[in-house]
Amino acid sequence: MTESQLVSSRVVEDPEDRWRLLRRVTGAMGLASFVLILGPIIAASGQEPGFDGDPSAVQNYFRSITSFGTSFGIFLTTVGLVGMIWFAVGLAVLMARAEGRPAWRSAIVAASGISFGVLNLNGYWQAAAHRADSLPPELAVFAFDVGNLAFANSWVAMGSFALAGGLVMLTGRFMRRWLGWAAVVAGVGLILSRAVWTNEIWFFPYAIFWIWTITVSVRLLMHRL
Repeated sequence: MTESQLVSSRVVEDPEDRWRLLRRVTGAMGLASFVLILGPIIAASGQEPGFDGDPSAVQNYFRSITSFGTSFGIFLTTVGLVGMIWFAVGLAVLMARAEGRPAWRSAIVAASGISFGVLNLNGYWQAAAHRADSLPPELAVFAFDVGNLAFANSWVAMGSFALAGGLVMLTGRFMRRWLGWAAVVAGVGLILSRAVWTNEIWFFPYAIFWIWTITVSVRLLMHRL
């Protein structure tokens, strides 16, 4: 093996290079998840009934999301949810390095992030839209409510994710402490919002969570931890 090959091998095997790659992948996944999850949702939000929409409005909504554009948006959201799992696991590994042993809060970050993704990958609305033309109003409402409840349940997983991550940040070993406080506020707010899930108050901690996600992702891409 030549000297240049030896040097190249050492560079590839440098642990710091691996951590740097993990930071970049995690940050990129966080930003991609934000765009892919919220972009299609915001684009289609004007036609979606509220949590307590009447049967005819729900049935018409499912019939309206059978177009190619809407189906492709659902596909993008699905990819974004899987990307969110990548972000959660990558962030948990980075946090575990800063937290030390036992890295139990970092483990909760990973488990909660995975739970958030799984709860939102249920496919109830997609199944209802697939049979929308022959779907009775009662079944349409049932699929709509089950999908919304799965989304509301995911707030608890999202809140657990933010709360555990915030506690790691509050130790001062991983990013800024103010990011830790923002995560704690978002986490507690999301968990409490599940108790009144039909109230639109859930939007505020939900928005804080995504702002926190964007900030953490940018810092992962731009700064050395």
